[in-house]
Order: sequence, then structure tokens, then C-alpha cells
Amino acid sequence: MNLKETSLFQVASQRLQWLSERQRVISENIANADVAEYRAREVESFESFVTSSSKAQAGYQAQVVEAKASWGEDLTGNNVVLEEQIMEASSNAGQYRVAANLYRKAHEMLISVATRR
Repeated sequence: MNLKETSLFQVASQRLQWLSERQRVISENIANADVAEYRAREVESFESFVTSSSKAQAGYQAQVVEAKASWGEDLTGNNVVLEEQIMEASSNAGQYRVAANLYRKAHEMLISVATRR
């Protein structure tokens, strides 16, 4: 990642986009928790997303991959553990709030400087 060509707004925007995609995948995992042979999925790391999205066109989405089964699977072959997914969703929501607040504060700072308040 080239920091000379990266702005705070760009990184915050990419983070919000990545977190939105991550929440979508977590929601799908929860919705399919009782589907036989469903495999939990997760999105690529944020670092990989930023590297890939800087090379790709606008509208790039994070790559979705099968999650590593850290808690095992049930008798039907489904490896979604609701407790784990709920913890991930909660963590993701907190990260989204932080990124959105950072974006908002940076915008307010620019407005303040531009209007000399």
C-alpha cells in the first residue's frame, strides 16, 4: 500500500466498504446455520482488500472464502457456530462505528478549516 497516494477519506471509505461486505457474509452464515453441509464463509483480510481494490475498478468487493472450522461441525456437515458468528457480528459493528466516526470527524475538520470556524 502506497501511503503517498492514500488519503484518510479513501482508507476510511474502503474500511466501511470492507466491513459492510463482512457483515453481509456473517449474516449469510447466521441465516444458513441450520442448512445441511453449509460451510461458513469469511471475507479476505482488510490488507488484502485494500491492495486488491487499489488495482481494481470502482465497485470491487472483498473476496469471500470458506472459513476455517475452528469450533468443528455438526452431524449434517454444517460448520456454522452461532455463538462465534454473533461475536463476529458484534465486533464488526463496533469496528464499523469507529470507522464511520473517523470519516465523519475528518469531514467535520475539513469543513471547519474551509469555513474558518
